[in-house]
Amino acid sequence: MRRASVLLLFFFCAASFAEKQTKTIQWVVVDFAPYYIMNDRYEGTGRDESVMKMIEKALPGYRFTHTLYPSSRAIHELSNPQNNYCMLSLYQNEHRKQHIAFSSHTSTIGLSPSIAIRKELIKALDLDPSKAISLKALLNEKHLALGVSMSRSFGKSIDDVINTNHDANIIFRPGSDTLASLTYMLSKKRIDILLGYPSEHYYLAHSMGFEDKLTQLTLTEAPKLSEGFIGCTNNEQGRQIISELDIALEKIAHTQDYHDILVRWLPDNLKPILEKRLKDRNESAAH
Repeated sequence: MRRASVLLLFFFCAASFAEKQTKTIQWVVVDFAPYYIMNDRYEGTGRDESVMKMIEKALPGYRFTHTLYPSSRAIHELSNPQNNYCMLSLYQNEHRKQHIAFSSHTSTIGLSPSIAIRKELIKALDLDPSKAISLKALLNEKHLALGVSMSRSFGKSIDDVINTNHDANIIFRPGSDTLASLTYMLSKKRIDILLGYPSEHYYLAHSMGFEDKLTQLTLTEAPKLSEGFIGCTNNEQGRQIISELDIALEKIAHTQDYHDILVRWLPDNLKPILEKRLKDRNESAAH
């Protein structure tokens, strides 16, 4: 009996020790399609969650957990030094660097903000969907009505166009699901163009059944690429994990699966644009 008790105690201690030695990465996720798609026919095919799965396969020595937060709370929780979280697709700035440890390698790369527009309007205005267009020209010369989600930034150049063209017809939409409601307005010709990110436009057009009506144009005021990094809570554990995540990012960066994920939620006319810019970026980095 005593021997059995000793053995049980030994196995319990060994299991407890092994559990403590298991390294864990706690992901922060948000319900924000098409980066994370949680409750429709495209469930599980979001860009960021798909990259996350690739990273997890590249780090078999880790256990992974996923904690869902509203978008408005995600950065706050990630920045709390009492937590040990990591999150994909974050933009870096000096304020965030004080509280968040960032990866050296990008975790996601996409096209910068674009406009959604009705296909019939492209034909009427004789625009070339393969070329970038000036948002300022569309507002001031073509006098198009622009829809924008209230309190959302799209980078200094685009924000300046919106904030300095006071005579332009710009409709700001507050509240939740603003991009979806503006997409509906676009399809019903209540606005002419809609500002957002290409993958967001494409996902909404498909999920709302407007893919035959709408397409997108890139903007001359936007940078060529939008780069997101992994961020972890800026404490000792977070900094250690970031080094491991950087190794995983290196492993997946040039695979076909990773490439396919990056272009998955883009319309056909924008896929070649992102592919070329990714190729140019890789060739520039090689030199």
